[in-house]
Amino acid sequence: MGILQNLWLLITFSISAIILITDPKEPIASSGTNPVSGLFSSSSKGQKFITNFNWFLIALFFILTICLNYLAV
Repeated sequence: MGILQNLWLLITFSISAIILITDPKEPIASSGTNPVSGLFSSSSKGQKFITNFNWFLIALFFILTICLNYLAV
């Protein structure tokens, strides 16, 4: 296996792990006394970072898939 294939495999497992570990509907500590307000509040900075990082990994996965397919031909 080449370096690109190993990187592709690592990104695949990273995306899967991030999706399985994170909970997109995790309650926010500052939601107050009304439980309904927690549903409409924005996500924390940490959650936004994880989401953006996951989208970056997905884009990188897509690019690597195209590169590996092109190199295999």
